[in-house]
Amino acid sequence: MRKILFPTDFSHAANNAFVYAMHLAKEMDAGLYVVNTYMQPVLSATHAGQPELVPEVYENYELHQFENFKKHTTELHKMAADYNLSNVPLTFLFEEGTVVANAQRIIENEGIHLVVMGTNRADGVIDKIFGSNTLGVIRGVKVPVLSVPKDANYGGIKEILFTTLFREKDEAALRQIMEIADKFGVKVKCAHVLKERNTDIIAMTDRWQRMFSHDNLEFVLLDLDQSIEQTLNKYIEQHRVDLLCVVKRNKSLLERLFKSSMSNRLRMHTNTATLVLQEGDDPGAF
Repeated sequence: MRKILFPTDFSHAANNAFVYAMHLAKEMDAGLYVVNTYMQPVLSATHAGQPELVPEVYENYELHQFENFKKHTTELHKMAADYNLSNVPLTFLFEEGTVVANAQRIIENEGIHLVVMGTNRADGVIDKIFGSNTLGVIRGVKVPVLSVPKDANYGGIKEILFTTLFREKDEAALRQIMEIADKFGVKVKCAHVLKERNTDIIAMTDRWQRMFSHDNLEFVLLDLDQSIEQTLNKYIEQHRVDLLCVVKRNKSLLERLFKSSMSNRLRMHTNTATLVLQEGDDPGAF
């Protein structure tokens, strides 16, 4: 059975992503590991002039966090029932430490295939799009990470767009994406924004056509319109995209994807789930 890790802070954006992750787990016949993390407060040994109270403060804080965890897990069970998803295997974890460190440990110990996280991308600013936790997980783990905006509703995966530089290092990620496409019975559109005509790109499209089924692969070469963001926006506004796939190696695109200015942000990402795959020969196993 495949395994999906879902870090949550029980926020509105996270709860929306939980429903998305549950639907995805059902489609993939996967189990969902829900982890909530907390950090102990930093207190001086002479706190309030009474150092003997420090252990009690820590204990009370942890107890409070755990009670909050239990309350929210009950709510998540109810959400699963409301969406007829109670048959999806759920494992709840309550862990001390950072989100990134706990995610890395759970991925290794449990053999996690995919991480799903909820995000708030409404304002196009890094602290309000991903925050340090989601971006940290993307940078710190070796499995694919799926970010789900707070306005994204799961309606199945029927259209997949893969932004690619048409380099050989993208082939491992494309194989992984094609496995997803085969699972859902959909086509993968490989998109590239052309700044100038490039014969290497044409050669790579020919290579990929030979490697993969023509029926499941399509190439979208877009002429640059002001900027890469603007070009992709224009395309996605005119075509349905349920899953946007990006290779982590493409750092310039990721920077623009997650740090776009208010005037030039990628508007499509307010309701499009984004899958970030790892670079090189091992993009992770979705």
